[in-house]
Amino acid sequence: MMQLFLLLLEVVYLFLAFKTGKTIFFIVAIILGGWWLYEINKESRKRNEAIEKETIDQLEEYPHTRYILSPDYLQALLIDENSNTFRILNREDLDDEFDAREYDFEELFEVAIVEDGKNVAHTSKDGWSLIDGSSKLDGKASGTEENEGISKKEVKKLLLKLVVNDLSNPIVEYTFLDNDQAIPKDLDEYKDIFKECKNWYHKVSIIIKRYEHEHKHKDVTVNGWT
Repeated sequence: MMQLFLLLLEVVYLFLAFKTGKTIFFIVAIILGGWWLYEINKESRKRNEAIEKETIDQLEEYPHTRYILSPDYLQALLIDENSNTFRILNREDLDDEFDAREYDFEELFEVAIVEDGKNVAHTSKDGWSLIDGSSKLDGKASGTEENEGISKKEVKKLLLKLVVNDLSNPIVEYTFLDNDQAIPKDLDEYKDIFKECKNWYHKVSIIIKRYEHEHKHKDVTVNGWT
């Protein structure tokens, strides 16, 4: 109601300013316009804070030691180091409940950072890759920027892509950035987003390699017994 009142008042003073040509009316209209924008932003912040709190309350229903929540509050990744469980939460709308998928750490097979469809970092078990459509890549993804010598300066989409032990839906994507308009890589906003994406890439990579190492060690031990 306050926003509507301020907007109408601004229109009135703009009309008076154009009608009379008096500077004072322009000044008042500008002040009212600034006030209107402030109230709009304040209301938007309150709404986002309420949505964030409600969403985090929903996440607390799932045991976890680390989590990340997407800016649109529609996706979340949760790690529970106590039970060695990785959870992926998705929903179509803010009013919906999350659809949770959970996997043991050993069921994570592969992870990649993908910028506009190009893998810029990749980790997998035993060099095997489903993301690249290859069976043996020695832990490196074909088609990465490093391999192709591509150095794009702008990005529209950044996501973390995972392969999990799920025959019905083995590839999971968590979106960090999805813009219609590309943004420069040297922009601080993108650097912060990429840093967070890389942080989670490292977490999942450590999980994958830890279980790969344990599996190899187990095989060596068993072979030693036989």
